[in-house]
Amino acid sequence: MAKDWTSWAINQFFADRASPTRSECDDLALSITGTSTLRQVRIPGSLSYTVTCKRPLPRVRDETDEVVVSFRQQESGLDRDTVALASTIHGQLVPHASLHGTVPRSDPVLEIYTMPLIPGIACIEVLGCQREMDAEEEAKHGLFIRHLARYFARSLSAPQSVLIQARESLQEDISRHLVILKSDAAFDLIPCSTLSALQDSLPHLFTTDYPQVLTHGDLSNTNILVDPETYEITGLVDWSLASAKPFGMELDTLLLTTGYMDMDGWHDYDCKAALIESFWAEFWTSAAALGVSGYGHGGDAEPGKQEAFRAQAEAAMKIGAVLRYGFERNADGSASDAVSNSEAMLKTLEGWFKT
Repeated sequence: MAKDWTSWAINQFFADRASPTRSECDDLALSITGTSTLRQVRIPGSLSYTVTCKRPLPRVRDETDEVVVSFRQQESGLDRDTVALASTIHGQLVPHASLHGTVPRSDPVLEIYTMPLIPGIACIEVLGCQREMDAEEEAKHGLFIRHLARYFARSLSAPQSVLIQARESLQEDISRHLVILKSDAAFDLIPCSTLSALQDSLPHLFTTDYPQVLTHGDLSNTNILVDPETYEITGLVDWSLASAKPFGMELDTLLLTTGYMDMDGWHDYDCKAALIESFWAEFWTSAAALGVSGYGHGGDAEPGKQEAFRAQAEAAMKIGAVLRYGFERNADGSASDAVSNSEAMLKTLEGWFKT
């Protein structure tokens, strides 16, 4: 089934493309890397075609024997400065990407990137699809959640400076999207009162006191790589949508990884509540270790400040979930103005807002 979906996704990528063909991309990947064999990645993206090329032997010291080649639409290009910033914050979890120009005569234009192969597999391939877990599975999932918490703590430890005009523009855009859902008579998955409450929370998320952080933009279960044996996070890939946003805007990843979707809809793990509390405990511990202060943790914490910050972050989390799952996507992966018609996306959103 996974193989069929992979083939379908790759065929879709090339379906409306005049050039190049898939085989031409393969030949170019082998030429760029100086290799003779390649394989497609297990989980392809919708805006790129990515393969892994294998070298017989590393040519220079510290060179990996496998290199990833990604042919990407210009809208999903990897900004060098953004990737460098992500690497500064998250270290070796972020692969360094090198741009090799564009594919000659590509229509639409495709950019070519190479990057080292990071060990691990997409977490979608290992996280459970049953409500109940045995003790071993729950322990491994708990380790994954703690690693996820450290990612968010690192993000908070590196707040970004954002121009007032940019903050105002993003706030207005989010508010406009919430109004679209409130005005759509056919959209009844989230009560208007809840959408209004999220709208009311926006000014608090865009004050100069609330942290703006580097946000991945698509922190999905296909872009988080893990060790298949331990569930430790080993990589964070595809930073094409990264930008500075209010902290918590991608916390919906926590919801995504504490449950699963099947033909009947969304299901929370039985241990979801424990996993979420474990996340926040690890988050505050890691934030303190990184020298983060002022958010209500540590020995001199003001009563209620930690809870208030978490409430704001969870409001941002819900807004991020609405934007990601409630709307169709633009060519660059951002939320369009069209309400989603994906049954899976809408069922996921419905499941999250029921709990």
